Amino acid sequence: MEQIIKEKNIDYPEQSILTIYAGPEQFSFSIYNPEEAGSYSYGELTDENQTDAFSVFKEEFFERTFFTLPFRKVWIMNHTPMFTFIPNSIYKEKDRDNYLDFMFSNRQGIPLNSSIPSAGIKVLYQLPEAIYHFMLRSFANPEFIHYSEPLISYFLKKNKPVNDCQMVVNLQKNGLDIFCFSKDTLLLGNYFPCKGLSEAVYFILFTWKQLRFSQLNDCLYITGNTVFKDDLIKKLTPYLQQIHYPAIPSEIYFEGVNTDCVPFELTALSLCEL
Repeated sequence: MEQIIKEKNIDYPEQSILTIYAGPEQFSFSIYNPEEAGSYSYGELTDENQTDAFSVFKEEFFERTFFTLPFRKVWIMNHTPMFTFIPNSIYKEKDRDNYLDFMFSNRQGIPLNSSIPSAGIKVLYQLPEAIYHFMLRSFANPEFIHYSEPLISYFLKKNKPVNDCQMVVNLQKNGLDIFCFSKDTLLLGNYFPCKGLSEAVYFILFTWKQLRFSQLNDCLYITGNTVFKDDLIKKLTPYLQQIHYPAIPSEIYFEGVNTDCVPFELTALSLCEL
């Protein structure tokens, strides 16, 4: 386990925001005080001898008092590639189960949905039932969120380029997310499973071509961290002129932490108006 938590955050939890990032292979978390610059801390819970990341988290939860402190707010961010978007203009809560049945052939877990106001859409996804009920029992009024929400909100808010269109590629261990925008409109959001460089290049360039993005003027932003990140940029450079790899936002400062291991969406959450 790697855990780097500042003593001042533990001393004043009622001023701080805790985010639990729940993934199938690893749980991580961050804590920060919105009123104090440089107060960000990050930790990971890993155990090579266990394949159930949730079991590792529960063991840590009961062994330490850190997670039971009275935080100002607690986010539960769910990392699942099974998600879909529906425009607010047509979404009705009474039809949620119909949407889920149509979109997901395998219904597992608790169906959840939340709104991305800046994009005018709802994101629908599922959270494993055991995780959902444990978080409700363990934290006071936790708020559940899908990992795509801060990515979409951040780039809609942060990037106001001259270019009309932009693509955001979020690299993951066994796949990648692609989010495409035209000014303040989300054109596409999807997860593509892939295990190698050639597949990643194909999905990116195929999507770019299908949406008729400009090779010279429109922007590609690559976030996330994989072993082939640098090679991916080299492969794409002959085809796309505007490629950027945004670092952890300058508003966020981690002391003593290798920020390459921090999920971009975890830091973007603190900068979004969700």
